[in-house]
This record gives sequence, structure tokens and C-alpha cells, in this order.
Amino acid sequence: MPLKAILNSLIASIISCIFAIGFKYIGIYLIIFSYFSSLPIFIATFYYGLTGIIVCTLITIFIMSSLTSFNVGLMFFITNILPVTLILFEKRRITFNYLNFISKLTLVNSILYLIFSFIFQDKISDITKNLATTFNKINNNITIDQSIIDLAPSIVIFSWNIILILNLIFARIILTKYFKNVENFSDKIINIHLPKWLIGLFIFFLIPSSILNAENSTWFRSLALIYAIPITIQGIGVIHVFLKKKKTSEFLIYTFYTIIFLIPIITPIITAIGVLEHLYDFRRLKIKKINRDID
Repeated sequence: MPLKAILNSLIASIISCIFAIGFKYIGIYLIIFSYFSSLPIFIATFYYGLTGIIVCTLITIFIMSSLTSFNVGLMFFITNILPVTLILFEKRRITFNYLNFISKLTLVNSILYLIFSFIFQDKISDITKNLATTFNKINNNITIDQSIIDLAPSIVIFSWNIILILNLIFARIILTKYFKNVENFSDKIINIHLPKWLIGLFIFFLIPSSILNAENSTWFRSLALIYAIPITIQGIGVIHVFLKKKKTSEFLIYTFYTIIFLIPIITPIITAIGVLEHLYDFRRLKIKKINRDID
């Protein structure tokens, strides 16, 4: 292993650990950095490949286990390092792109959800009941339905998936701007076209979650929520391309993203657009129309 690769990967590991648990020792105001704990690992893996991921795995687990516990170190590996290893498998076969990473990240996390839900079913049930009790104690005027509380594990996975994807985007920007000889991505995230199996699984989970009662549909609703992430990203891509074709200013485009964040109730509409994009290919309608006119 090259010494420079080992040293830089070591630095990336230390920074990642500081981001993850630094707020416990430096100050709670640094908790925002914990959302970027996977960023240094992404960069090390992209740039140094197998060397980067091996060093990051060993060092981060050692530091996290020493400062907290082995279970925390193991959880850090599952949530931050294991998803990043998908990059290595993709880079060995084909040119790395957003599509393959996001699709397989969704598949892996849905499998992990099923495994944890099956093994720790009783513990998860106790946690969700305690959450409901805690929310009711905090504010007696607000009652959160148990069916929503039951989605807490999938909501955590849903949120962390988004954070990982954002870290991936930031890592790409940093690498292409400040590092040399870095293999660029073969696609843009707004142009991804999801595979049939992912759309099919989403619909497969969505149908029973809409038909069955809340108690019997928890797993289906949770899995549908996890698979909604890439489909919603595809829906946002459709709207982004549409606004670009209409020559909408960047200010209005980013205002649209802000509205999505502030008014999440419109998110299901965007998800529906992502599903319909698979059927109608909205982003290429204009091209197809031109081709028909030529023919």
C-alpha cells in the first residue's frame, strides 16, 4: 500500500470520527457536522480505492470503539462505511455513476431494514411505544398516531439515505474541483433513469400498504418509504429539466427546492411524477416529437 494513500486515508478517518462524535466533547453546536461523517470516507474511497476503504474501516472502528463502545463502532461501520463500499464494486465493473449507487444503496438498506426488523422486532416495538409516550408527555395537545410512530425505523433509514446521497454529491464536487486524475461520473443526478426492478418493488410495496390496515402494513409502508427516495429524486429531475427547458432562472429553480423542503406535503406528487417518468419518459418527449416530425 502506498504510504501517502495510507496517511491521507488515516487523516480522513480521524476527521470522519471527529464529525461523528466531536459534539460530545467539543460542544453540542457541532452536531451538524455528524451529518457529514461519511464525506471524508467517500473522498478517500474515490481517490484511493481499496486502500482507502480498508484504512478507514480499521481506524474508524478502532477510534469509535475506544471512545464509545464496540456496538457504536459497528453501527458506524454499517451506516457510514458499508454503503461506501458499493463504490468499489461499481468501479471494478463499470464507470461509476449515481444511478447504480443510489439504486443499490436503496436495495441494501431495505434488506438491512428487514433483517433488523426481524431480529430486533420486540426491541423496536418497545422503542416505538416509548416514543409515542414521550411525544404525548411533551405536548398533550398533539397526539401522534401509533401507525406513524411505527415508521420511525424506516424514517431514520430514509433520512440517512438522503444524507449519504448528499455526501456523495459533495464528495464528487470536492474531488473534481481540488483533486487531479479523478474519474468523473458518467451521469448527472438530475438525469438518472431508474431501473424497472426498483420501480416495480416500490409499486409492489405501495399497493398492500394502501389496502391493509395500519398494523398489518407497517413493513410494506416502511419499505415503500425507503424506495420512495430514488423515485422522488427522479421526479425532481423531471421538474428540473422542465424548468431548464423553459429557461427558468436558477433563483426560481432553487426556490422550488426550498418549497419542497418547507412544504413536504407536495413530495408525494413529485414521487408520482418519478413513477410516471418511467412510463412516459417526460424528459425526452420533445426529442421524440422532433424525431416523429423528421420521420
